Amino acid sequence: MNHWHGKTWYAYGTSMTSIAQGKYVPVVEELSGLKVVNKGIPGGCLTPDGFGKGNNKLAVMNMDDGKENADLITLEVLPNESGNHGDIYDTDDESFCGCLNQCIRYVQENTKAQIVLIVMILSNNIEPEKKVKRELTGLEFAELAERVGHLNGVPVINIFTEGGFGYARVKARDYQKDNIHLNDLGGKNMGRFVWSKLKDIPLWYGE
Repeated sequence: MNHWHGKTWYAYGTSMTSIAQGKYVPVVEELSGLKVVNKGIPGGCLTPDGFGKGNNKLAVMNMDDGKENADLITLEVLPNESGNHGDIYDTDDESFCGCLNQCIRYVQENTKAQIVLIVMILSNNIEPEKKVKRELTGLEFAELAERVGHLNGVPVINIFTEGGFGYARVKARDYQKDNIHLNDLGGKNMGRFVWSKLKDIPLWYGE
C-alpha cells in the first residue's frame, strides 16, 4: 500500500526542485500520487550571503503559504550556499548549519508534517577530491548537511552520496543540461531514486 497517495507535499529547495528546472519532482509526483506544492526557488539558499541571499530560509520560516496542512515537507539543500558552513550545533543566522537547524526546527514546531531533508548534488565539473569554495569537498559538505538532519531526528535522502550521480558518470553531461541542472533522463533517474527512499518513510501522525 502506498501511504503517500493523495497526500500534500510542500517541496522547498533550489532550482533543482523548482517548477522551472526541478526535473525529479514530477517523477516523484507521478510515482507517489502526492499532490505537490512546489516552493523551490531558482538560485535559492538558506545563508544570507549565499546566491539567493537567504530567500529559501525566508520561504520556509513563515506560515503564510498553507504549509500547516502539509503531510510532507521536504527541504532540498546544498547548491548556492555561502562559504560559511559552520558546525552542526550552530543555530545562528549566518552559517549554513545555523540556518538549516533553524529551518528544520521551525517546521517541526509549527506543522504536523513528516519532515525530510534532501541533500542535493553539486556541480558535475568538480572532481570529488577537490575542495569547493566552502573549503570542504562536496562529500564533506553533503555529510555535514546530513548530520544536521540526524541531529534533528529527520529522515535524510542523500542524493549526493547515494543517488548515482558520481563525477565519472555525469562529467559527460548525458543526464544534465549544464553543470548541474538535470535533463529529462537525469530527472527520471533522480526521481526514481528519491521515491525508492521516500516510499519507506512513514507518515507522521499529529493526533
